[in-house]
Amino acid sequence: MTTDASNSMTRTQTHASARPSLMLRSAKVVCQTGQYACVIRDVSKLGTSIAFLHEVPPEPRILLSLGNGLIYPIERVWAGKRQAGYRFANELELTEFIHESAPFEARPVRLEIKTTARLIDGRDHHHVKLLDISTHGAKFESGSKHAEQRLIGFQVQGMAQQLGKVVWQSDEVFGLQFQQPIALQELALAALRLQPYDAPIKGGFSEALSNARAA
Repeated sequence: MTTDASNSMTRTQTHASARPSLMLRSAKVVCQTGQYACVIRDVSKLGTSIAFLHEVPPEPRILLSLGNGLIYPIERVWAGKRQAGYRFANELELTEFIHESAPFEARPVRLEIKTTARLIDGRDHHHVKLLDISTHGAKFESGSKHAEQRLIGFQVQGMAQQLGKVVWQSDEVFGLQFQQPIALQELALAALRLQPYDAPIKGGFSEALSNARAA
């Protein structure tokens, strides 16, 4: 093969690696201050374009987490209004990313937000600890037992009151499935209110980084 032909093939392969594939799939980013919902607009082997439902996180290096639990370190290369472009730490396995291949089934993205929530069970109102939340359900820590399939309400600061049924309980932790899913935008805005970008740094980032691919 001639040098010109070889160079032409290299350029073609580089362009193919950089060519984005449209996705429009919900995900989350993990920052030093917390976890935030986002939408992956497109992806290539080299980078990804992400849309946010609020201001772009100011941190230049963050983690992108998919619904199947896979985590990728990313670095911002440009930012616009509620969207930004990031490059991956290493070239991506595109098929695995697009199809979210993993040993575990993909599920709605859950934000690990630990805060106080008010539980409304008939006339009984008491406080519990929110552990994580998605558009379809939430996990709580509570000192009380809650019968499975029981319909109860809860409220978190910055969100409208939600109604859901208890679908499982183990020791002091139980899961709630919402009667009506929360809009992704409502979840995203609530996450930002509960975890403002100027909040103190949390400890979960280092743990997530240790589980990241191609870190």
